[in-house]
Amino acid sequence: MKKFSVIALAFMLFGLILSPSFTTTKAAFLSVDLDPKLQSLLSNPLSSEEVEVIITYNDMPLLSDIKLLETLGFETKAFSELPMVAAKGKVSLLNQLLLTTTNILSIYSNEDLQYFLRDSRALIGAESVWNDLGYTGKGVTVAVIDSGIDATHQDLKYGEKVIQNVKFVVGDLFGNEPLYLENQLNTDTSSGHGTHVAGTIAGSGTASDGLYKGVAPEAKLVGLGVGEGINILWSLEAFDYAIKNQEKYGIDVISNSWGSTGEYSPDHPINVASKKAHDSGMTVVFAAGNEGPEDNTLNPYSAAPWVISVAAGTKDKQLADFSSRGVAGDEYLHPDITAPGVDIVATRSSTGLVMNVLGTVTDATYIDPLHLPFYTTSSGTSMATPHISGVIALMKEANPSLTPDMALDLMVQTADQMAGYQLHEAGAGYVNAYKAVEAAAAGTITVLSNNAKKK
Repeated sequence: MKKFSVIALAFMLFGLILSPSFTTTKAAFLSVDLDPKLQSLLSNPLSSEEVEVIITYNDMPLLSDIKLLETLGFETKAFSELPMVAAKGKVSLLNQLLLTTTNILSIYSNEDLQYFLRDSRALIGAESVWNDLGYTGKGVTVAVIDSGIDATHQDLKYGEKVIQNVKFVVGDLFGNEPLYLENQLNTDTSSGHGTHVAGTIAGSGTASDGLYKGVAPEAKLVGLGVGEGINILWSLEAFDYAIKNQEKYGIDVISNSWGSTGEYSPDHPINVASKKAHDSGMTVVFAAGNEGPEDNTLNPYSAAPWVISVAAGTKDKQLADFSSRGVAGDEYLHPDITAPGVDIVATRSSTGLVMNVLGTVTDATYIDPLHLPFYTTSSGTSMATPHISGVIALMKEANPSLTPDMALDLMVQTADQMAGYQLHEAGAGYVNAYKAVEAAAAGTITVLSNNAKKK
């Protein structure tokens, strides 16, 4: 990641001469990780464009940090659990900010993200976990950051399966309106993506007499609905909510079937947020992305060594062509594990127009007409990710002391190898839920170091 060249920019915009005070702060400026998009905007001294940015600090920002932003002319929105502030204002104000403070880790622009759309329980051994080992995810809660959850569905009934359902994007981040609504029956009002993901994780199977149960059918869910048009700022709001309410709802896992493309930086606000969740004891799972089969297409939020990156596999345990690949030999840029991600049947949202239309043709082949009103098919690393989130719920029930690092190490060490695929393509291999849960219950996994996890 290129760093912001403040020296040249300061001369261009302010006509500054080198002074002792300027020299003193120069080193701090050079350490700021600046979004390349912002670098481009800042290179134009006449730009008056308004931007929304996420300013991440080295420590939790103080009231004085927020007051400084507001004095410079920014509208602000602070997070309660994350060391960052959302700010809106003229791009030229960033130059003044960088010349005024030294406590900033990174500045990134808000941008739109994407959901990674593209009979699997037996394939990974989940049904054997239920029947032979006796674990079904009971006592474990998974938070789903996604388009929302339709908790009017029989398999995802609000108050029983979905214990909290939050609708974000109902207010202005920089205004005085409420930013979210809690206790909603249906937060998946246009997409259907999140409902499908939720069903794969922990659907009860009620509407199909158990045929389409999720991987961890007795786990609980917290829906964090950031809408059809997901972006960085609303995703951060959802992470902030999950961290703040972790103990209240007993959140153990955060499932993320969305992301972006581009270069990996540990200082990106999404990666800072996922690290905070990891350090709080929650296992964070991210989709690897759907930009394959070319190399160097990995979702950069899944590359962080503290999250589990999930590639999509076929039902004959091959790697799906669309599944994003990393870079051969790179320490971070590779998936960790592969899970089923092609033609996955799961819960259909009653208001999920996007998913319901996309699945029309395949549904007729895969789903009995009796069940068509309640289930739909979809493919993608979006569908692979909730399989892993569900397996972690099974592991967590088997071993309540399971940590995020143990969960990742355990999966890697028990995965079924996939002949013909390299680490940067399929990770350690195809997930084997039975072996992973069995090992968790026995407590026999050797925990690897943080650096080793991603090698």
